Amino acid sequence: MKQRNLDFSRRHFVQSLGTAAGVAAFPALAQNADVKVGFLLPLTGSFAESGQLIKMAVEMAIEEINGSGGIKSLKGAKLVAVFGNSTSVDEANTETNRMISRDKVSAIVGAYSSGATISSTVIAERNKIPYLVPNALADEITARGLKFVFKTVPHFSQYAINSGEMVMQLSGGQAKTCALVRENNFFGNVVSREFTKHIGNFNLKLLKDNVFPTNPTTFEDVIISLKRDNPDVVFASGEPSSITLLFKQLAELKYWPKMGWVGLGGGYTNPTTWSNLGKQGDGVIVINDWFPDIKLPGAKEVNERFLKRSGGKDMLGNANTTYAGVHILRAAIEKAGSVEGVAIRDALAGLDLVLGSQSFMYERVKFDNTGFMPRTTLVAAQVTGGKPKVIWPSAYQTTKAVWPVTR
Repeated sequence: MKQRNLDFSRRHFVQSLGTAAGVAAFPALAQNADVKVGFLLPLTGSFAESGQLIKMAVEMAIEEINGSGGIKSLKGAKLVAVFGNSTSVDEANTETNRMISRDKVSAIVGAYSSGATISSTVIAERNKIPYLVPNALADEITARGLKFVFKTVPHFSQYAINSGEMVMQLSGGQAKTCALVRENNFFGNVVSREFTKHIGNFNLKLLKDNVFPTNPTTFEDVIISLKRDNPDVVFASGEPSSITLLFKQLAELKYWPKMGWVGLGGGYTNPTTWSNLGKQGDGVIVINDWFPDIKLPGAKEVNERFLKRSGGKDMLGNANTTYAGVHILRAAIEKAGSVEGVAIRDALAGLDLVLGSQSFMYERVKFDNTGFMPRTTLVAAQVTGGKPKVIWPSAYQTTKAVWPVTR
């Protein structure tokens, strides 16, 4: 009797183990059903319009990926976006910690501003979570020896170098002087540093670095300074609201540089800016990594799909780069066949893509040992009728530049 009871107890114990193992297995399988990715964006505040455009692009990319079968190496696992606000460094840090500790994201994409990105990437690195940067420009992002950070957009030093190169070519070397107009924030300070460092290499003398505060109420002092210095070219950065006010006052005070005005990414790529400015924006040249009419396969089609979601706004203002970034991250997760951060990081480091959904703007995706993608390109477009048309370099050109631009 004792032996029979003992045998029953043993069988019951083994069965219980099997049942427990089965119960434990199901949550693991459920976890593999989704791959959570964190997206740090400025969803409120002064950069909210750009943040919302980027969010639309993220949702568009994820719908395409999940609609085509998800992550096939993970049995069709779906990508799930976890959004977080990044209107300040502190907020980006808080949201990064939340995404990692509470939401258990497998990767993070962000964080729009260079300051927030530089800070939050350190948190991701410490937790071994790969962090893809498709929208912040500071050279420092990939210059710190971090192994989990990958940047798909140009360094800001490239903006200074390519802007100088373009102006030198368009003017036939006749442009000799320039001035800066930029905001007193992290991005603006980077603009100042890189132009001061590089622009002289293109026979351009920087006459003055004109600084304006965040949320300016007037540009009168800046415009008076520009009138006094009378530069051949103005290089400028800012966000849509400040650019709108600036151009309104440029017209009121009857000022325009002798040869042209060059906008440096950021708000100068935001379609809202050109909608606000109307004819005042015509002739402005904008430096950016992509424009909808660029001579690259699929560019027009991707933008047309986005126009339907955005109410007619082009896929600019970092919407394009983040959309491409989601597809690059998908390729890495597919290659890794895992939701683990280290595996995805290793897959990103080993990517070499020439085909795929990201090719509408990147002809090749391959990172160097710092995590930077050196084959990123910058192009210049000139605004005509509220639309930027690519004018430089010639390989991507869709229309000829008007130079000089006089008013």
